[in-house]
This record gives sequence, C-alpha cells and structure tokens, in this order.
Amino acid sequence: MTATPFKSGSVRKPEAEQPHYVRVGDVLRGRILEGTYPVGGLLPTEGELCEEFSISRHTARDALRRLTEAGLILRKQGSGSRVLATQPHQNYVHAMRSLDQLFQYASDTRFSIASMTSGRPDALLLPDMSDVAVQDWLIIKGLRLERDEDIPICQSTLLINERFASIAETLKTQTGAIYRLVEDRFGVEVSEVIQDITVATMPVDAASALGEKSQTTAVRVARRYLDASGIMLLASVNYHPADRFSYSMQLKREDRGGSFA
Repeated sequence: MTATPFKSGSVRKPEAEQPHYVRVGDVLRGRILEGTYPVGGLLPTEGELCEEFSISRHTARDALRRLTEAGLILRKQGSGSRVLATQPHQNYVHAMRSLDQLFQYASDTRFSIASMTSGRPDALLLPDMSDVAVQDWLIIKGLRLERDEDIPICQSTLLINERFASIAETLKTQTGAIYRLVEDRFGVEVSEVIQDITVATMPVDAASALGEKSQTTAVRVARRYLDASGIMLLASVNYHPADRFSYSMQLKREDRGGSFA
C-alpha cells in the first residue's frame, strides 16, 4: 500500500502555527486510524520518515514520541515502532521534582478558564487551612488540557491572593505558569510549593466538566505556593479521574551517608 505523501494542507489547521513534528505526527495518527498502518503492524523507520517528509531524525523522533505518549505505538530499539491502538489513551503521568518542572508542566499543557470571580471560597476546598475561607481571593475555575489536544487532564480551582487580583485581565490573554505570571507582575517570589495528593470523591462540577460520572473516584492534587515568609501567594486544587492518573517521583541521594533528599 502506498502512503499519502506529506503535503502542505494535509494536516488540520492552523497548520502554519504547528511545528513539523506535530504535523508529521498528525499524518501518522491519521494513517493509523484509517488502517494504513494496522494494529500489530510496523510504522516506517526513522530513516524512511525522514525521506518521505524531508525532515531531520530529531523531528521524526519527536513525531514518534507523540504517538508513543498517546499510547498508539510501542517503540523498541532494533524492532521499530509497532502499532498498539487506533485511538489515543487518556492516561496522564504526573512527574514533578522541582519548581522548574512545575513551570514546564504549565508549558506542556494549557489552561482553559471557565469562570473567574472574587470572594471567599468554600471552606471545604482547603479544609486544612481555616484562614482561606475568611478572606477574599481571586477564584478561577477551568480545565487543564493537553497542549495540542482537547483531552482534559483535570479540573482545577485556583486561588490567587487578593493582593494580586488585578492580574485577572492578564490571565485572559496570556498562557504559561500562573505563579510565574504573578511573580513577574508583582515582584514576588515563590520559595516553596507544598503538594498534597489524596484520593477523594469527584465533586459534581468537576465530574460534569470532565465528562465523568458523579461521585466517581478522583485523585485530588492540592498545591500551596508560599513565599519565603510562609505567606500563601496562590493555591490550586485539581481533580484528576483516578483511572487516568499516575504519579512519578525520582529520589536522589543527598549525601554519601545513605540519606535521601
């Protein structure tokens, strides 16, 4: 079977705004869906992709990486790329080891704002912090989505200290890590992030936004962003469907004495 060559216009718009690896990945994904590359079969080699699409090996690998992350193919050195499924899975692997990686997480995903209000949040949102519900915050609700897909990762509620509430208009037009936008705008610095991960019942509004059944099990990830004096600058509470979430952590030895950081 002869595969359709890569052409300008063969990938969904906005094509000119997409990197080459995204466009190539989309073409390959379309061929998998159509059966050009059937489940159990092999994709072309990196070299063959480079020749067909006139791209570098680095670009070819990035395109294949997208398919691997979507669960469509399995890559093994020396065995090629084998098709596993015709539809992407929606599992989200959460790996975090530093504030820089938290910033990268925001860059690799996008936040779609559903509502933005000022006031006092529900006392149950952060029950371990009684002072949260007795002061006003900028309260933002929305969905965290895959960067290039409309696949929801989690439903999020953000609390921004009322001192920074004027950033609301900026958030409507700018993307990226919100804590970094607050830092740049107001000259403050996040020194520490406290993250708590628990299993909880999915709230009704989160279930509705994520297309889940009400009262289903969720993984609740709450983060508090503190300055050097321990004052909370902002916080987030995120609900992930339990069957789409896993958490990865890497620990390195702090010294030769055997303790870990």
